[in-house]
Amino acid sequence: MGRTHTSRGISLLEVIIAFAITSILVAATMPNYQDYTVRARVSEGLRMALPAQDSLVSACKRDGQAMINENRDAGYVYKPSTPEKDFVDHVVLAGDCKKKQLVVMVWLYNTGGEYDPVIEWTAKVPSGVMAEGFETPYYWNCRVIRGEFAHVPRECRKRYRKS
Repeated sequence: MGRTHTSRGISLLEVIIAFAITSILVAATMPNYQDYTVRARVSEGLRMALPAQDSLVSACKRDGQAMINENRDAGYVYKPSTPEKDFVDHVVLAGDCKKKQLVVMVWLYNTGGEYDPVIEWTAKVPSGVMAEGFETPYYWNCRVIRGEFAHVPRECRKRYRKS
């Protein structure tokens, strides 16, 4: 009359289906995670190089006619942080303060990407600004010289150039 149905647990087929679904989800998200980690390392490296921009602008504020050909001309020395957080290979500064043309080149390494990026930061003074010295308003344009498009910060993707 009344059959009692007892649960016997999970069948092997159910386990295989759950494993297959999990594997598909992991496989689909893994490339995004790898791009995210490389992009985070590149962003950290660029953050570590921000004092170079400040040194370059300070040098131009001190002497509006200065030509910056080496890092020492701007009083800049890169100081690496801990090895697990330092992704900057080297930083090079150049500039013509009179023409308001300032450039910071950042070579990154150990980011995990196929190609370690090289990023160029260029200071721009908006047209129509007639400041005597290198005063604000100015901003920095970021451009990729070498590296994978998916691994650079959003502001650098606008001016992408293949090497």
